Amino acid sequence: MADLPLAINVQGDYGFKVVVVDDDDTIANVIQKATDQIVGVLVPPFPSGTVLQAKVHGSDDPLSDTITVKQANLMHMEAIDIYAG
Repeated sequence: MADLPLAINVQGDYGFKVVVVDDDDTIANVIQKATDQIVGVLVPPFPSGTVLQAKVHGSDDPLSDTITVKQANLMHMEAIDIYAG
């Protein structure tokens, strides 16, 4: 278990925010932690039932919700996009 800061951009936000996660967190946990801090504060809430996904910035492929940050080989300050999938 280690804290890892990630640079995260949530769809609709103007830029990246640093969100500290645990390397044992799943990608679903990362999405939840980021949206808890940003949605409703910096971006409007997503419509009910919206499914959010995450991907490494610049990649076309979403990260699996079930893998951990460690398994995804995410690095310190890796840029992650969270978007409605």
